[in-house]
Amino acid sequence: MKKLIISILSLLMAVSLTACSSAKEETFEGSAQGYGGIVTAKVTFKAGKITAVEVKAPDETEGVGSRAAEELPEKIVAANSADVDVVAGATMTSKAIQSAVRQAVSKKNGQTETAVHLNAGTYSTVVTGHNGEMTIETTVDETSIKEVRVIEHTETFGIGYGSVMTPVEVLPIVKHQTVSVDNVSAATVTSSAIKAGVRDCLTQAGAEETTFSEPAPAANPTESEYTVDIAVVGGGAAGLTAANTALDEGKSVLLVEKMGITGGSTVQSGGNIFAAETAAQKANGVEDSAEELYQFLMSYDEDHLLNEKMIHDYAYGIGKDLDYLADNGVAVTYVTTAQPTLTPNRLHLTSPKNEIASGIGGGITVPLTKSMLEKGGTLLLETRAETLLTNDQGEVIGVQAVNQAGETVTVKAKAVILTTGGYGSNPEMTSRFAAFNPIFNSAASSTGDGLTMAGKVGAQIFESDGMQLQYVDFNTGETGSTASGLVVDMKGNRLANEHSYQSVSAEAFKRENNAVNYYITATRDGVCAESYPTVQYGVTLENAVKASSLEELAALIKADPETLKATVARYNELCEKGTDDDFGKPSDYLIPVEGDTYYAFARYPVAAATFGGLVIDETGHVLNQENQVISGLYAAGEVALTGVFANVYPSCGLAIGNSIHMARNAAAAACGE
Repeated sequence: MKKLIISILSLLMAVSLTACSSAKEETFEGSAQGYGGIVTAKVTFKAGKITAVEVKAPDETEGVGSRAAEELPEKIVAANSADVDVVAGATMTSKAIQSAVRQAVSKKNGQTETAVHLNAGTYSTVVTGHNGEMTIETTVDETSIKEVRVIEHTETFGIGYGSVMTPVEVLPIVKHQTVSVDNVSAATVTSSAIKAGVRDCLTQAGAEETTFSEPAPAANPTESEYTVDIAVVGGGAAGLTAANTALDEGKSVLLVEKMGITGGSTVQSGGNIFAAETAAQKANGVEDSAEELYQFLMSYDEDHLLNEKMIHDYAYGIGKDLDYLADNGVAVTYVTTAQPTLTPNRLHLTSPKNEIASGIGGGITVPLTKSMLEKGGTLLLETRAETLLTNDQGEVIGVQAVNQAGETVTVKAKAVILTTGGYGSNPEMTSRFAAFNPIFNSAASSTGDGLTMAGKVGAQIFESDGMQLQYVDFNTGETGSTASGLVVDMKGNRLANEHSYQSVSAEAFKRENNAVNYYITATRDGVCAESYPTVQYGVTLENAVKASSLEELAALIKADPETLKATVARYNELCEKGTDDDFGKPSDYLIPVEGDTYYAFARYPVAAATFGGLVIDETGHVLNQENQVISGLYAAGEVALTGVFANVYPSCGLAIGNSIHMARNAAAAACGE
């Protein structure tokens, strides 16, 4: 017992003496490219051991990369080494943290630079981009990166590739001899994939993990102050059109875009324009007139929210706008319709594949960007406008912004045109739609900046309940606009003609705050009477909601059994009659819901554009609370859809068409005053 006490006392004395004579703490930093941006690690050493690791990863994905930043430091300290297991699902961030820590260790050991010894040659690898696999090829000599090429990919035109600012073309890896270059915001997945591919190629060439990892200088440097005739805020279809129009008038123009590429919501869209009495229609044998388009659009004014002058001006002017786009490199490739009931064909496609699909709006924004730059326009990327500048009379005389480096940029201008898009990516602004909880498929840049800025200088803002809406089954892709099945609300009621344009039928369900609706169909002996691919696919899915009776199906979707049974009975009666007396669905699409197995495909509300916003006149002037013009301030596009739409979106291509038309009006007015 005595020996034990003596041993304990001796140990305590030793610990005490060690504490008194402890080694000095030293801290070193390292950095590396993560998934979303630069990851830094501050590593503290004491007596030759790692005692603390502080990781900063502000651009990594919350809940994914952020987990690695939270979990790895403790593991590294415990192991006294960066060689620890990566965090599952956050491999790129984990490896960046490990690389940054190794850099810090090298600096601690007096190794300020890692010697580069590469096996000269060309190496390739396959990585996963935004839309699919990408093949990256990297050529090196013994000490440097000579060339990086993206050989094959399926990225989005105008976002991932195809422009003077897209990552496939512009990532300055060779220029700065590092993989740690900034991502192109709005194209971060493509950017990260390219960098991951280059890193893999370098590893194949024998590079150490810490080489070619020093952060590159910040891109897109800007001056602190500019003076121009016209300042345009936002680089989507509206902003690019406004900038080109003003440049054609001989004005000096500066466009401020907060993302790393131009395009806004347009580049994510189908790139379609809704127009009548056009050269493209005539070339395709389509008979149409501006007056017919005007009457069609005004037929949706059931809530008396449309500005008749604005609608008339659009209908009679959009044909000339298409001619203007053609002069600026935008080619209309085909004329069709978004839905069989929307005739004559008024949908003007800019896709080289003649498709109606999202992600091909670059056919508009890429040539307009090129045209603007060739005309001498100034483009500031990664620069977020925050404040409209006014004089003592309340006139708008410019805009103040913040660039990528956090520096203030002041743009003095005779007029400012706001083309900042909608607010679908601002949860605070969209929270008022919580009753039916739509999913906003908006561009990341659509955060309502223009509304906020203009509101502070007295602009009138209309909070519309309308939006470009459809209900989508995420398992099958079924939206109902071309299929024939019965669609019911959460209680089991039928509310609309299912074969009407998707946004028109969606409005009926939105008005009743349906957070989901159900496409009802049936099979007999495994065969579905409906021939539509989405429906045929849906009935084969193992997770399909199905039952042997309508009562059982109602229970599964929490609808009222008697209501659903009555709805199906009434629908089948109309199908047998061949006439939809309730909602006017065409007889060709009246197929009864009959069989031995019943299905319900859940469809959820998805919104692509928000309505309302700044109140403007037909020439694009922003109005104040007294309906008076705010001098020097104009707007076009989704930031100012008041008067253009009521609560219903009549057809694909109308939002982009209006953005282009009103941008030309606003620019013309701004240049003439």
